[in-house]
Amino acid sequence: MDLAAGYQAVRSLQARLEAEFGSAVQADHKQKFRRELAGWQKKRRVFFVLAAIAPLSIITLCLTAFFFREVACVIVYWAILVMLILVTLAVAGRNYIREVMNRPKAEHLKTMAVDLEQRWWASLSPEELAVVNAEDKEKVDFLTMLDQALPEACLEIRVPCLLLFSPAGLWLFQIVPWSGTIVRQEGVWKQIQIVRDKLGRKQPQVKTHQAAPDEEWLQRKNGLANILNERLPQRAWTGSLIQGGVVFTHPKASLDKSSIQGNLAAYGLAKAWAERVRRAPGADGFTLEIQLEILDVLNEPQGERAASAKDEAGRLYQAAAEELRQSVAKMVNATG
Repeated sequence: MDLAAGYQAVRSLQARLEAEFGSAVQADHKQKFRRELAGWQKKRRVFFVLAAIAPLSIITLCLTAFFFREVACVIVYWAILVMLILVTLAVAGRNYIREVMNRPKAEHLKTMAVDLEQRWWASLSPEELAVVNAEDKEKVDFLTMLDQALPEACLEIRVPCLLLFSPAGLWLFQIVPWSGTIVRQEGVWKQIQIVRDKLGRKQPQVKTHQAAPDEEWLQRKNGLANILNERLPQRAWTGSLIQGGVVFTHPKASLDKSSIQGNLAAYGLAKAWAERVRRAPGADGFTLEIQLEILDVLNEPQGERAASAKDEAGRLYQAAAEELRQSVAKMVNATG
């Protein structure tokens, strides 16, 4: 709970951290940069000395071979050997050469050592979902696709539904784990699977579903819109941003679109939905703060009080402040 308040608090506390420790952190960064620069300059000097000695060694060997022709074969042999050694060292020391050629940059001097907001989001992220059976794995696979499509989006899981908050709006998904060929005829959804009889012959098997997933999705969509109207009247306009539909998550599901008629909601396979979410344009005014307000309304605790995201922001601030105090103390001791 308190996601919207927690988000405001963590941004305010980040500014407070920068005001309290910004100067000290910048001084620490400058010291580290100066040490990196001094180390780089030392490596560079060594590199140029070696680069100067190498051709001089080869020239010396060549001159020796010219003036001492009687032992020219031996000298040429040593010249070739030295060149092979130098080439080997150059290949083996390419990382060293890369470091020498890349001067340290001072871009990090403008950044704080602690990103409080990033830590706050990480603390709110759930643990990995447990996979109990094949149906759970299909749901987790769909969640993975959504995370790859929109890694910064907020997601709420309400079995058998998923609610995704993205810049494009609210995506409500009805998860359906059916396999086989899926059709909708005369208002009834059916699965057509190929099975083998006792003689091993293949034959179609039709399974009828009385509960229509598109009707369930429509009911949940209307219910979500009603919640927004009643509990967040100032955000009631976000009800028009509810989209999504039925997601068939089974890897062996196929949709016979010519035989799906009269559906009340959009439908598709998991991969197609993830791509559609990725390509959807953003909705004007649907900011992260508004998304968190809606999540707060949907997650109002029933009975036992839930953990507060605002309190979590305060806890993370205290931990970060103590971490920075210790860092500053070490820096002072080092310079003293």
